[in-house]
Amino acid sequence: MPKVIFRTYKQVSSSIDPDRHKAKLKEIEAQRASQLSESEYVDFGEGYYEEEMEEREESEFSLSEGEPALNVAKIDLSFPETIEEFQDSPQCYPESYYTLSPKERLLLLYAENFRKQLVLTYPKRRAMVLALPNECRVQKFVCTTIRPTAFIYPELISSVENIAKFVADFVQYEPLDDPINLPNRLISPDTLLRKRRGNSYEMATLLVSMLNGAGHPALVVSGVAREEIVINDQLAIPYPYPIDSMDTEEAPPPVEKPGQKYKLRGLPDLKSHLEENMAEVHRQRAEEEKRLQDEIIRQQMEDLELLAVDRHHYRRSHAWVVIINNAPWSVKPKTTYVDVNGEVVEAPPTAMFIEPSTGFICETNCKQYILIDSIWNQYNYYVNKQKYQRVRDLRWDLRDTNDWEHMLPGEPPEMRVYKMSSDENIAEEDRDINEEKHLDCICSWVDRLHIGLAEFEQRFPSSEKKVQYKGVIEERFSPYSQRCGKVMQITVYNNDECTDPKVRYEYYENRADLMRHVKYTYATDQYEEIFNKGRNDSLKSLEYFSDSAQTRNVYFYSGSRIDSLDHAIVNPDSMELHYKGRCDKCWYKEFEFTSGNVLKKVVEKFHKAGPLDVGATDIATRTFLFQQNKIILKFHYTFGALTATTVEFTKPPRPDYGKELIYNEKLTKIYKANPLDPTRTNLELYRLLRDQLAYEDQLRKNFEKIYDDINNIFDLRKLEKAEPKLKFSIFDPLRNGAARAIRMRQFEEEEELKREIASKPADFLAPYMVPYKDQGELTQEQSMIIYNACLNDLKSRFVSLLNNLQRQYEDLTSESKSLSRFLNKFENQFDNYDYKRLVQQSKSLELNKRMVQQRLTLTHEESQKKYETVKASLLKDPRLNLKKDSLVRESSDASK
Repeated sequence: MPKVIFRTYKQVSSSIDPDRHKAKLKEIEAQRASQLSESEYVDFGEGYYEEEMEEREESEFSLSEGEPALNVAKIDLSFPETIEEFQDSPQCYPESYYTLSPKERLLLLYAENFRKQLVLTYPKRRAMVLALPNECRVQKFVCTTIRPTAFIYPELISSVENIAKFVADFVQYEPLDDPINLPNRLISPDTLLRKRRGNSYEMATLLVSMLNGAGHPALVVSGVAREEIVINDQLAIPYPYPIDSMDTEEAPPPVEKPGQKYKLRGLPDLKSHLEENMAEVHRQRAEEEKRLQDEIIRQQMEDLELLAVDRHHYRRSHAWVVIINNAPWSVKPKTTYVDVNGEVVEAPPTAMFIEPSTGFICETNCKQYILIDSIWNQYNYYVNKQKYQRVRDLRWDLRDTNDWEHMLPGEPPEMRVYKMSSDENIAEEDRDINEEKHLDCICSWVDRLHIGLAEFEQRFPSSEKKVQYKGVIEERFSPYSQRCGKVMQITVYNNDECTDPKVRYEYYENRADLMRHVKYTYATDQYEEIFNKGRNDSLKSLEYFSDSAQTRNVYFYSGSRIDSLDHAIVNPDSMELHYKGRCDKCWYKEFEFTSGNVLKKVVEKFHKAGPLDVGATDIATRTFLFQQNKIILKFHYTFGALTATTVEFTKPPRPDYGKELIYNEKLTKIYKANPLDPTRTNLELYRLLRDQLAYEDQLRKNFEKIYDDINNIFDLRKLEKAEPKLKFSIFDPLRNGAARAIRMRQFEEEEELKREIASKPADFLAPYMVPYKDQGELTQEQSMIIYNACLNDLKSRFVSLLNNLQRQYEDLTSESKSLSRFLNKFENQFDNYDYKRLVQQSKSLELNKRMVQQRLTLTHEESQKKYETVKASLLKDPRLNLKKDSLVRESSDASK
């Protein structure tokens, strides 16, 4: 291509003649048309379309019917600009939005030449997206529309999933007006962040800008997708995300069993296993046959998927994003493997797709994408030249020019593969970029991308988003947009049309009551609520029905409760309590009571105490029968016993106040599981009965307290559901207005103090007046002490500074002389490079020596001036009680 020279750039006039290369281009077109009697390009439909698809005319594969392929996606080489319209527009677009720089015009000229060459070489190929009008109706090269940006929010720099999901939520997807043809616009990512509505090409450009800013090797893909992807129809897609489990029980930690040092050898197996082995062989054979049948069916289904479902199956334009793993230009660690020769080699690049309209990530074997025409990033534009039937068959090594045609040769060095001859010097492989004459891509014309804190928190354009999947409807809300703090709701239905609801999951944030999840089952009318840690009542979850007469389950964080209560089952006439980690080994309590809260029966169960447990009893079950006036104690099984020892007390009448309990052994029944066990004496039984009676009175009080606490929890939950309250952090700048006002006031006070200090003259006596701050007027002796201390400190500071400078000057002088002697002595023993380096080092030493000498002179002169200035200021200070006689005497003493 001939060299193009631009004059000084002006905004209105263009210095490029669009007809300058018209004759040369016509000559090239005629030459290629004569040489290529039949196109080398094999259309994607040929070979595996059905016969009716093969009979379609060429217009079926062109983007615009009736329009020549050479005119599709044509770049206007007159380079129109819209300065008059957008220079003073209310949108305040930067100048780069409505003007074209000289290098941008050269890029467009290259792009148009590249487009024409591909159209002439592959006349049946789909048109390429090279340059599209932006929001100011100015054609811009698509690679320069990408603006890599890293944001300050951790969610946007952490993972690909979070970034893709954010773009799908932040921007509302709009299908192309005419999906058969190419898009008629490509607005900048900056404008898209403000409008928050865009097509697939605009959303893909924004997503690539954010991914590249986060360090991921992402490119925009232009191709053909299925109809449900183009129109963003997700009615046939099952819910893609896992629903958070609502389990209330914590999984127990795994227990490691101690290994055994010695093991007995197992007995030999003398049983015949012929029948089992034959059955296993038949089973494996049946599984292999079934696998082959499934493989045949899968292959047939894949062949059927290649058939066009309608007239526009292979023509719907769409854009998405590809991330090439192990890409040469990626900053991510490379994946390697060991080949057969034992050498560590780099794995070939692989790809994964991201749909910008939904944020879904899939592998290259997904079926929603049909064709890939071209891909591009901020460095270069690549055209797909491979012959394939499915997208999964593509190779993603962009350095291979047999698979990918590069538009710009001046790409990053990591993307270049130099083919050197055998006699070429390998040491000259590293070439200076300034010596190259290739055109490379320029910096982006897009303004800096920015997402405010309020917009980032809002996330959705209308503060909510509703998506219907197959049998599931997902609704998401911005934080603080709902009065109840709801951020997401998932409704699962019994049918795919979403008409018969089954289960509803609700997720909350920023709740004052710390509620996190709510699960509602429509069939049973059951609610399950889960809470975070931190509530005063240590409530963990709550399960209840709309009918209060049914069973209600209350779960607690047992570690934060004094009584270690873990689970409570509440019925209208009974209550079961489960404990965890109590020191008395009690793990279960059951209360049966009447409608007037009068206890009828209490059952307590205990774990068996260990050898190190102190104060624990051997009771396994303790039962209080209040209506029968009985107490039944069942002890743990002893070694070798088949039954448990039981003691049954019939409560004697209560004694009068101040009298001891009278024990009657006839009211006690004892069953000994082992006759050899020692028999309890009457004194031991009396003490045991007395302890149980005392515990019975305590148990009544505990029941009343627990019953009131659980009822208070239910009443509090009713109030919290009726009037939900939200909380916010004290560091939240969007809602904590009082804290923000305090911080702003403190900042203004600090700035005012700084300005006041800067406007006042320096107070030399401030640190020396601290010991006398409570004294009204200083005496003459005190004034002289302060006066001398201030001047002595100033003098010592100057002396120390001058000494350091003098020491530096002497060190530099000594080093310079030593280096000069060394050069004079061994001058003929150095090569040119080392000698020049040593001479340059000597010159640097001389320069540093002159600088230190000059600084030493200036410091000496300024120290005398500053000393006299401070001395005059101290003499004029009214806080010092100084007399001329004392000053004269001090000066004369100092001179002596």
